[in-house]
Amino acid sequence: MTQNQAIQQVLEKHRNQWVEMPTLARAADCFAVHSRIADLRKRGLRIRNKTEVGKTGKKLSFYMLEVPR
Repeated sequence: MTQNQAIQQVLEKHRNQWVEMPTLARAADCFAVHSRIADLRKRGLRIRNKTEVGKTGKKLSFYMLEVPR
């Protein structure tokens, strides 16, 4: 399974739900999640992202596969 496929599989499992970037990185065994997301977007997937600042001040990234209900 490619990194793109691994990330897509996780996003599809949690469609319309935010998934933390580290979860995607572990699933794909990669650090360039943003690049893999870009690849998936080029294939036509609607993937949103957001960042939040956690309680410790650390930035957290999340991704969501948008699928019409």
